[in-house]
Amino acid sequence: MINIILVRHGQTKMNLRGTNSGWTDHELTEEGIAQAYKAKEKLAGLEIDKIYASPLKRALKTAEIINENFCKEIILDGDLRERSFGIWEDMTYEEICEKYPEESAEWIKDQINYCIKEGESTVQFYNRVSGFFDSLLKKYNEGTFLIVGHLGTVMIAIAHLLGFGVEAMFRFRVDNCGITKISVNDEGYAYLTHMNI
Repeated sequence: MINIILVRHGQTKMNLRGTNSGWTDHELTEEGIAQAYKAKEKLAGLEIDKIYASPLKRALKTAEIINENFCKEIILDGDLRERSFGIWEDMTYEEICEKYPEESAEWIKDQINYCIKEGESTVQFYNRVSGFFDSLLKKYNEGTFLIVGHLGTVMIAIAHLLGFGVEAMFRFRVDNCGITKISVNDEGYAYLTHMNI
């Protein structure tokens, strides 16, 4: 049995502003740090075999706080980063539409395949993150793994592991430091046991 525990990073200033943070390397706010400590409390007492995290500061700091429970090596993996929003980094939806009206119109027509200039399409992002989880499941047949990432990475993990596909990823609510658990049995069947707690 594989247990995958997914945690989104704590709050950042850009979360409050409602921007696409992407690969921009923001720190946690004081509230974000407090959220990480609450997640640490919720996860206390679990036995964790390995911890993986996005190398971006907001995810790494969240992982470091939670890891005070476990004292494990934190394995950084770039495939767990948020989507690259390219020229749209750190912009709100309204700002994107105002500054890039033609590009945003194309994106609205095809949000799955449209590739942001200097960034990623949703499909490219999905394939990157789902590839991480496919590799994890090929490498291990048992254990409990804590994965600390971003809104997009957690949404993709849920959609992919449960077999819903890329179109379904936007249907899941994932709060800052929300905890989601998915278990995968020996036959490869995945089921959701906790969602955004």
